[in-house]
Amino acid sequence: MKFDFVVFDLDGTLINTLEGITVSVNHALKALNVPYQYEENEVKTFIGRGARRLFRLAMKRDFSEEEYKLYLKYYKEDQIVSSVYEGVEETLKTLEENGIKLLIYSNKPNEVSQPLIKAKLGNINFLHIQGQDPRYPPKPDVTLLLKLLKKYNLIDKKGLYVGDSIVDIETAKNANLENCILTYGYGDKKEIEEGSPTYKINKFEDLIKIVL
Repeated sequence: MKFDFVVFDLDGTLINTLEGITVSVNHALKALNVPYQYEENEVKTFIGRGARRLFRLAMKRDFSEEEYKLYLKYYKEDQIVSSVYEGVEETLKTLEENGIKLLIYSNKPNEVSQPLIKAKLGNINFLHIQGQDPRYPPKPDVTLLLKLLKKYNLIDKKGLYVGDSIVDIETAKNANLENCILTYGYGDKKEIEEGSPTYKINKFEDLIKIVL
């Protein structure tokens, strides 16, 4: 096997969360009497660099912590409508059965990521699930990721980062990991091409050929 472990992005990679994110944004804006409502294709352009940036783009202004807390409330509640991408569960099981360590390192807030993974991929034994921690900068910063690799004695040269955007390519490079980009996600296709990903696949199942 070429890799000992794989680190995954979440939104647009493992789970199609766009519908849930769009619903949560519109719920929050309506509750705050902000005169905007968005379609999924618009919200898609906000995704990739953390929930605070996403909410700021949706609000079209800075926001208070109370407003952000309200958004997180809806964000957490509305994620239940999200669905796991085709082939993800089976592929993760195959990797797991072959001794590959599986981790998640996402910009989705940790308090939202944890229950979502438990509900949608609870039968997968992830070594670690890490959503955005406000004590650390969001991806492509890898300060927290490097701490996790050290904690679990994982060697960067034996790891692969899997995502769907230029942020994931940058994250992988910053952590000295090879990267694999899924073309069905939310990332801008032009940015991905310019980022020169190590691997690029159309179906999640194709990850098995790369890792094993």
